[in-house]
Formats: sequence, structure tokens, C-alpha cells
Amino acid sequence: MKKHYFIILMIVFVLMGVSSLLPAQDNTTVPQVIIANGGRFETNPPYFDYVTVASYNTLTQTYTLFDTIYTQSVQDILITDHYAYVAAQDSIVKYDLNTYQRVAIVADSGLDKLGIYGDKLIVTKGYPVKRFFVEILDAGNLTISSFVDNITGDCGGILASNDSVYVAVNGGYMGSEGKLAVINPSNWTVTHEINFGPDAVGIWNLFGYSGYIYSINVTPGGSSQVGSITKCSQYNETFTNNILGVTVGDGVGIQGHLLYVGFNNGIGSYDLDNDAIADTNIVRDPGVANHIYILGAALDYVNNDFYLNFGNYSNPGKCVETTISGDSLTSFNVGISPNAIAIEFLTPTMIHPGNTRDEVVAISPNPVNGWLKVTFNGQEETRAITISDLTGRTIYSSDLKGNEKSVKVNTSSFPPGVYFLSLNTNNGNIAKKFVKK
Repeated sequence: MKKHYFIILMIVFVLMGVSSLLPAQDNTTVPQVIIANGGRFETNPPYFDYVTVASYNTLTQTYTLFDTIYTQSVQDILITDHYAYVAAQDSIVKYDLNTYQRVAIVADSGLDKLGIYGDKLIVTKGYPVKRFFVEILDAGNLTISSFVDNITGDCGGILASNDSVYVAVNGGYMGSEGKLAVINPSNWTVTHEINFGPDAVGIWNLFGYSGYIYSINVTPGGSSQVGSITKCSQYNETFTNNILGVTVGDGVGIQGHLLYVGFNNGIGSYDLDNDAIADTNIVRDPGVANHIYILGAALDYVNNDFYLNFGNYSNPGKCVETTISGDSLTSFNVGISPNAIAIEFLTPTMIHPGNTRDEVVAISPNPVNGWLKVTFNGQEETRAITISDLTGRTIYSSDLKGNEKSVKVNTSSFPPGVYFLSLNTNNGNIAKKFVKK
């Protein structure tokens, strides 16, 4: 009996030690990368090529197709919790990534980008849509919840922040200026649009950083060396357009103070603290002169890697994994037109909440399901608090009065997953990671 009691105590001790010593950032893993291949775009039936959806297992390094969507192009993939949403021309499909089974599917049209706000799936649209350029679906069963009216043109990227949802309004192929639609998610109405003007033509991706919205304004087709990044304050909506001397492609993600963007047909970085290009040539142009493009890109925030889909629109492509500094790690074959890619991040639910006596910033509980308490033990003045998800999108931000030592944030509307909390002080930023159950 004593022997059994001793063994039980040892097991409890080991489990307690493991759960208290392992920091949150060391527990997050990347089990798989999801890729959707658009296939050859065939304008007239009979069709022979369709959208395929695949998983790349990062542990076994195996690539496996798990579904075919019988349509002709793919626009976006969004992963939240263990579900993946795929926007493919005239369909939105939801998958359970544990079983690779379809959970729900809905017919739609004019699809562009996907976003999540609480239990709602946000869908932006373009041609041939002429009126409702933003649609709200139930994230569970994909039924229509709301149509957002009074947006003036085709839409792109989505950013949920500060009790508002922001949408990039580019006007489509004929667009001549960039706008930002501000939506009230309590009733899904447009409060107003911010017109960034012609210097923001091609507005596409949106990212949040330290109280600002950054829009990636993609170089219009047929133009050369024209592209910009717009910085807009979330608080007073003043903005600046930074015209860049490079061609600008899709935004990839934020890591630290660097925003990774498609520059000159490769991947470069933009310094968000200095509002200037940091590097134009992290990953080189794969061969646009020979019709080889970066068709999809994702940033692995856990391992500091890129997953980049190289290819054209008529032959099978390749996904290349590189370090965040551009060194090639591995590659694997993918399908034709691999335009959409997303990474699944997993974090165990048992994470030590931190010790307020030893840490400058402590957050509890962690994981959290409702109110998150943030305690600051430093001497600096606190200026603002920002919470971002793994894609770099700002989920919450608020100004502080300078002497606040404890703040509570209601996370009940956050989707389950990993989040980064940044506390801005007069001596710089302090970052923490937490998990929403």
C-alpha cells in the first residue's frame, strides 16, 4: 500500500511540475498545413479539373488530398479551433480537421475573403455581386445571418478590432481608390467608410498593430513599381498612405514589429515601428518571367517559418517551407493553382497562469473562457493594451490612463485559439501569450 501511495505521489508531482514549468509559447504546435488547389480554370463545360483540398502533416511530412469541391477556383482558407473554412468560387465548405469530414456547405457567389467574429463567419465579395458585398453566416452551420448593405464596392480583407469590424473596399478591377468600411457587429450595419483615396488603390489585406490598422494596397495589374501601405488610427481615423518603390503583393502576417508582405514578386518585410521597408528580398522572386508565382503564403508564428505555394495556373505546383529569414527547409508537391493556404495551430489546455510576484505582466486565468485579468507590476506608465490572434489581426485594443495596474478584458466573443497580448508602456511593449478555450 505504501509503495502504491508513493507511486501516486510521484506521478502527481511530475504532472504538477510539468504543468507549472512549461511556458505557453513552448506548448503550441503546428500539426498540419491546409492547402486548397484551384485547378485549371475551365470556362466551358465539360469540366475535367476541380478544386482539391489537402493536408500536409508537418510531423510525417506527408501530403494527403482529402476532398474535392466541384468548382473552378479557390479564394481563401480560414482555420479556427479545429475547423477549416474554404471559399471556392460558388461554395463555402466547413471541415472538421480531426476527421477531414465536411461539417457544412453552402452555395454562394463572388467570394473573396473570410473572417470570424464570435460565432459568425464574415464573407467579403466582389464580381458578379452588385449590392451586398459583405455577408454574415452562422459559423456553425453556414446559414445566412445578415446581409451588410451600403458598402460602395467590391471588398477584400477583414479585421475585427475594438468592437468594430473593418473591411477593405477596393471597388474591384475598375477601382480607382481604397476605402475602409466600418461595421457595427451588434447589428451588422455600416457606420461609415473611410476614403484613403487613389494612393490606396488595390487595398486588400488588413492587419492590426498597436492601435493602428495597416492595409496592404496591392499593385494594380499592369502597373509597375506602384503599391502602398496605409496606416490608420483606430481611435481618430487619421491615416497616412506610404507609397513604396516596389511592386506590392498580398500581406502574409506579423511577427514582432515586422509585417511580411509580397514585394517584387517575392517576400519582404515592413517595419511597423518605423513605417518603412525593412527588407525587400527575404524570399526571392521564384521566376515570374517564366510564369512561376507565389500563389499562396502563410506565416508559422510558432516556428518562425514560411509556407509558400509556388506555381502557375496550368501545371502542378510546389510548397516550399523556409525560415523567416528565407533559408529553404523542405518542399513538397501540390496541385495546380494552389492559391489558398492556412496553418493549424494547437495549444494544450493546461497552461500555468503565471506568478504575479515574479512577472512584470501576469494574465489569469490561462486558458480563459470569459474575463481575462491583466496585472501590471512595473513602474512604467501603461498606455494601451492590444490583443491579436495568430494571423496578426487585432481582436481587442483599448487606451489606458497611465496608472492602471489591473485591467479586465471580456474574451467571451473570441473564437477558441491562441492570442497575443501586448501592453504598450512609455518604455516599450511587453507581450504575453494566452489561450481562449
